[in-house]
Amino acid sequence: MSTEQTLISVRDAERLIAEHGAPYGTLRLHLNDCVGRVLHEDVVSDRDQPPFHRVAMDGIAIRFAGWESGRREFRIEGTHHAGEPAPTLQDPDGCYEVMTGSVLPQGCDCVIRVEDIHVANGAATLSERATAGLMQNVHQHGSDRSAGDILIGRGARLTSPHIAIAASVGMGELSVDREPAIALVSNGDELVDVHESVAPYQIRRSNIYAVESGLRSRGYSDLHRFHLPDEQAVVERGLEQILEDHDVLLLSGGVSAGQHDFIPGALQKLGVRPVFHKVLQRPGLPFWFGVAEGNKQVFAMPGNPVSTLICFYRYVVPQLAINAGLPREPEFAVLGEDTVFKKDLTLFLPVGLVPGDGGLRVAEPRPTHGSGDFCGLAPTDGFVELPAGADRFPSGTICRLYRW
Repeated sequence: MSTEQTLISVRDAERLIAEHGAPYGTLRLHLNDCVGRVLHEDVVSDRDQPPFHRVAMDGIAIRFAGWESGRREFRIEGTHHAGEPAPTLQDPDGCYEVMTGSVLPQGCDCVIRVEDIHVANGAATLSERATAGLMQNVHQHGSDRSAGDILIGRGARLTSPHIAIAASVGMGELSVDREPAIALVSNGDELVDVHESVAPYQIRRSNIYAVESGLRSRGYSDLHRFHLPDEQAVVERGLEQILEDHDVLLLSGGVSAGQHDFIPGALQKLGVRPVFHKVLQRPGLPFWFGVAEGNKQVFAMPGNPVSTLICFYRYVVPQLAINAGLPREPEFAVLGEDTVFKKDLTLFLPVGLVPGDGGLRVAEPRPTHGSGDFCGLAPTDGFVELPAGADRFPSGTICRLYRW
């Protein structure tokens, strides 16, 4: 029996998709364009962090020895602002007015906060509540990182703090993953677009918008929507052009065994090699996956909305992240209710998440009325995976979790 006709397990489907991973390469982008991308180089500190003894609070800088000797009044030698070279304290019993972020004046080793001083007649007098300590209110030179330290390792998905760190070490551009061009393809004569009039026998396209929003929320932007009718020749012509122009194809509908389910045959005719067709899972059993020339991945998902979404979040989202260079990082939750499922299939069960004891996430089952009931997903946060081989899953079972 050919590979595409053999039902395989969820684990085998995951493994086969990973074996046909397709990294998209790298490119250098300005910092402003790097948020959400995966870093493909190390960000290294070009100098110690902080690079000098940094004043951490507005106030006065003094010698701590003066405090220890009992002095509580200090003559002000000047005012020192951030961005200025460090002055040198001339009088051991003197002080400098200092601002947050400035370099600690030479000869000083303690900062008294401005709230604890009174300034008059060119002198600063400490209040009774004032305290002092060696290097008090000083962010000490090199206390965070040393020159040459790796501040962000390759493989990180870049967030705004990462961007700030890269800017602080003078890296105005970064090597990041190249974003794939992704085609979102719906199929079926019964579907009309959201702005079109809908006949009693038609439904509006929703799957493709759900998939697109899921991709955009994860930072993907090179997305292109297509719709193909139930005409084999048109499907083949459309897919040929789409394959040529995109790195990844995500199709919804036309992969089952009906008379108009042309997608698998059309893809094979265009040179897409099937890796598997049909997975032992509910929902989403007709799920199809193949690869085309140029390491292009094709995910053909069943058209029922719940099936599309579950296949997308279970297989597509994790694999796109891996292709970009991110490690696989599964999440887990504790099943909140006893669940019975007497089929030798992996069950993907929609759930709502609530806090549990000890900070654990508890997944409360919220099943839909079938794979067409996408409205039933409204009160859910994602789904858990209940593996094949058991028909009872007691409350407290630890499950893999996939969030919307």
